[in-house]
Amino acid sequence: MLARNVRECVARLALFGATMAMATTAHAQVLKNGGATSTSTRTRGGASDVNVRRDETPNALNKAATAEPPSKASRGATTVDAGYICIDSRVDLHVRIYINGSYVGTVSPWGDSCAHYGTGDHRMYARAVYADGSASTWGPLAGDATPGFRWTIRP
Repeated sequence: MLARNVRECVARLALFGATMAMATTAHAQVLKNGGATSTSTRTRGGASDVNVRRDETPNALNKAATAEPPSKASRGATTVDAGYICIDSRVDLHVRIYINGSYVGTVSPWGDSCAHYGTGDHRMYARAVYADGSASTWGPLAGDATPGFRWTIRP
């Protein structure tokens, strides 16, 4: 069960990263088993994309605080596979994650993200940017992903 959840997290993060890196429009072909394959089409720089309703938006400055969802309280007890870094966000913010100085993705409010970065020490940093340009930050901190590493981000 844990391995399946980690694989799903890795697959989702990989798909997100590939989408962000290529900045392309995808054409999908639905398969009989419910999956899909996609090929990409390169677009002109600066062109709007009708498939994107909202791109990454800064966090609101004066947003009312929301309580941590009950489902988050039981998380964190599972182990992390070797070479993986899992981020467990306990904040109601969109948090940008940087591993070894490179942007790797954004964790949604109260979200989780796991990806394989290889064994050894990794430098982690997180940043939640607000509408006025200010930011809340976490880290930097070093973590050894050799046995697997879970980073819990709290207010």
